[in-house]
Order: sequence, then structure tokens, then C-alpha cells
Amino acid sequence: MKLFQRRKQKAQYSVVTLISGIAIGMLTPIALCAVGGYYLGRLIHAEAPVFIVCMFLGVAVGYRNVWVMVRRYVKDDKPIPEENVTVSEAEEEFRRWKQEREAKEDRSTP
Repeated sequence: MKLFQRRKQKAQYSVVTLISGIAIGMLTPIALCAVGGYYLGRLIHAEAPVFIVCMFLGVAVGYRNVWVMVRRYVKDDKPIPEENVTVSEAEEEFRRWKQEREAKEDRSTP
């Protein structure tokens, strides 16, 4: 029984999905806050200060979105147990997965 069967099927497109999500999650709040800051600044006759504050707010929200997405992606990178797997089999599979991850990290570092 493979615990990683579902993860391997999703691995082909999960990185592309993450990168697209990061781009959209970062650019959308910045663009919306910039447009909102521009029009709000024109409304109260203080265009530059309001625009700058709204831009910083958009960047902060964008970074928060990216942080949440990356944390969710890393959290999902754990094995998914099947319903009929005993605890000992799951522990054994998790240990193998952990060793594989450590081996990959050792190979990637110079």
C-alpha cells in the first residue's frame, strides 16, 4: 500500500498551481489597494499620501497571502494515510518518507 499515491498524482501540477497562486495572491491586493488609494486620495484631495499608505497596505496583505499559501503547501507535503492502514505500517511509511526527504535535502545542499 502506498501512502503517497495521491500526493504523487498531484505533484505534477501542484508546483505550477502554487506559483500561480502566489502571483495572483501578491498582485491582486497591491493592484486593488493602488486603485482604491488613487481614487480615495482624489476624493479627499491628498493623492500622494493616501496612495502610498494604500500601496504599503496592499504589499502587506500580499505578503500575508503568500505566507499563508506557502505554509499550507508545506503542511500538505506530509504523507496521506489510507483508511485501512494499521498504525505500524503508517509509522514505517512515515519513517521512509522522512529518510527520503532528508536524503534529498542532503543532495541539494553543496
